[in-house]
Amino acid sequence: MEKHIDTAIIGGGISGLSAAIYTSQAGLTTTVFDTGKSQLKPISKVYNYPGFPEGISGKELISKMTDQSKQFGTEIVTHQVEKLERLAHSSEESRFKLTFSSEEGGQQTLSAKYVIVASNIYLKPLKDLGIETEVSPAVPSGKISRVRGGSWSGETHIPGLYVAGLLSGVPTQSIIAAGQGTQAAMEIISAEKGKAHVWHDK
Repeated sequence: MEKHIDTAIIGGGISGLSAAIYTSQAGLTTTVFDTGKSQLKPISKVYNYPGFPEGISGKELISKMTDQSKQFGTEIVTHQVEKLERLAHSSEESRFKLTFSSEEGGQQTLSAKYVIVASNIYLKPLKDLGIETEVSPAVPSGKISRVRGGSWSGETHIPGLYVAGLLSGVPTQSIIAAGQGTQAAMEIISAEKGKAHVWHDK
């Protein structure tokens, strides 16, 4: 039986996990597909992320964010999404179908009402839906792609499909990617709840 969730996030880096923390805390069932290839992970010390004046390794920062998202109920799947499809006659409860490898070695699917693509390395899910990318002028190396016509909100021309992090065209700074991933999540939460979402801690 196919599993139905609210939000699927492709990419377990800083922007994807930031989005997951917010969608999960807001009560939206969230699954993150993380193959462990975040570009931040190999960094030995990150000194430009607020709150860590002594620096923190990329691996540790990603680990802390993963734990925080799990605390709110995020499911982490360590398989790659092999295919992303938009359901032609979808209901309000599910708009996309994601196909990925199962633990047993076969294929598994789930459907999601919203999808956030937060991987700058693996662009096939975007290509599956005909989303065009281009070299990001915000990253001097010329090796990073962004969605053509992307914006800070992460919205694409496909309803329910968002991009997060560098794909939105933001500069290659982890704190900006985290903030933009959060913005994409806030767009989804607000759309789902029908009003502007605010997370107030007590």
